[in-house]
Amino acid sequence: MGFDNLRNAALVLAAPAPAVITVWLLFRWFGAGAIPPAPGRLDFTEPDGAAAWLLHHPLLALNLLYFVFVNLQFWVIALLQRSSWLIDPYWTLLPLFIVGFYAAHPLANPQPVRLGLASAALAVWSVRLTWNYFRREDWRFGLREDWRYAKMRRERPGFWWEQFFVVHLAQHGMLVGLTLPLWAICFRPVPLAALDVLLLVLAVAGIAIAHVADAQLDRFMRRNEERRARREEPVRVLETGIWCWSRHPNYFGEQLFWWSIAGFGVVCGEAWVVVGTLFNSSVLAAVTVMTERRMLEVPERRDAYAAYRARTSVWIPWPPRT
Repeated sequence: MGFDNLRNAALVLAAPAPAVITVWLLFRWFGAGAIPPAPGRLDFTEPDGAAAWLLHHPLLALNLLYFVFVNLQFWVIALLQRSSWLIDPYWTLLPLFIVGFYAAHPLANPQPVRLGLASAALAVWSVRLTWNYFRREDWRFGLREDWRYAKMRRERPGFWWEQFFVVHLAQHGMLVGLTLPLWAICFRPVPLAALDVLLLVLAVAGIAIAHVADAQLDRFMRRNEERRARREEPVRVLETGIWCWSRHPNYFGEQLFWWSIAGFGVVCGEAWVVVGTLFNSSVLAAVTVMTERRMLEVPERRDAYAAYRARTSVWIPWPPRT
């Protein structure tokens, strides 16, 4: 294992430490049951008042913590390393930190079964996606940067400061938005209902679909590498398995999972929390367009992929058109 890989592995482990310590201090600032009422405004010149205000406004406190310890901290690391790779593995880990923040909050009051179901589904999602990420990276840390950011870095001299907005601030809105239902779950103790079970089933189905799609894609890529090693012509388009029914089944599985989590927020009486999921779906729709344009830019693949597009659903798995 090379030095860079060891250094980046240590960075992944150490990166959350400042945020974890800060949250631990905040949650223990006052004694048990001794949190005073929130002051009318946030005043950091009075530590007790600032702590009380942050505790009574967990959503705003989380956004402040995210801005300092993810946006700013990860941006500085990206400047030093000239790569924004670190945000990719943390995309799969940050939701677990966020639900931990809400669940451990001194003022949290969840319906325990619903919190357990949603947290378990989120943990399975995180493990699956983290495993898939490192499998794709050949089990190395910081091997490469997302192709979209790498392209911008090559083509735009000012990307060193643009990445704060394009990479970090944009993903702030996406990740905090996606996890808004977790706030509702932890602070709105609505009685359990049959709909909770249905949402759990849909969330598990989304994880399963995404897992199958990613496994088939990984197998396809590795077999093409073997063909190239034998100086054989690679298969240009993956159109077998679940990819015969959808051009982006992994995206569909992800969306099914997160809309199921959003459903828990609706059950808790906070329907507005779906705005984060809607924003994420809009971004993923734009990414889908970018990905397909990239596929069509390769001359030897263009015709095959155009034919594949003509007969195959974009996201929702559906029998191919003849």
